[in-house]
Amino acid sequence: MRLSTWLPLTLLIVTSNASTLPLNCVPNNGTMTTPSFGTTDAVFTACAQITINNSPSAVYDVLLDFSDYPAWNTFVYSVDLPSNVSSTEDVYVGMPMTFHSSGLLLGINSTSDERITFLEPDAVPSFVAWRYDEGALVGVLMNAEHVTVLEDLGDGTTNCVSWETYYGAGALLTLTLKANLQTEFQNQVSDLKGRVEGLAT
Repeated sequence: MRLSTWLPLTLLIVTSNASTLPLNCVPNNGTMTTPSFGTTDAVFTACAQITINNSPSAVYDVLLDFSDYPAWNTFVYSVDLPSNVSSTEDVYVGMPMTFHSSGLLLGINSTSDERITFLEPDAVPSFVAWRYDEGALVGVLMNAEHVTVLEDLGDGTTNCVSWETYYGAGALLTLTLKANLQTEFQNQVSDLKGRVEGLAT
């Protein structure tokens, strides 16, 4: 039986200044801050970066259209959403979702429960984040938060930086998958670029 953890929405809303978030992956596989957890107890980060030929708002819309992930995302090939969420306009802070992914373990698909922590389309730069939300021991054994920052480069293109930082003792087990995570993160931003630019043609 899977135990589900729900935290009050007030615990999920953390004041964050978008200007303090990184605009590039840290060199030499360094750890990166997240808006909810900072860098304290960070074990490792997987990060990917790409330039997308469209506006941050166009990228943001594709990123939040979770029901459309099967059409383009080869890493997170499906997302289970609440029954009241049918479009990007329905996505909300605190929203739970389950990612179905492939590529982390050879021949084995995996699932991960996540929860939206930040929706900041009007921040400079704009960004979105969600955190790992797996079972009753989340936050005790491991925390993780996935952040995507979309920087307007001023020439009709967007610098997309997408990373996830893992925290706590439980992250040491996930550390064994770091190389695979890094590969799949890079695949995911490449897929995102292809989707956004394909929709614009």
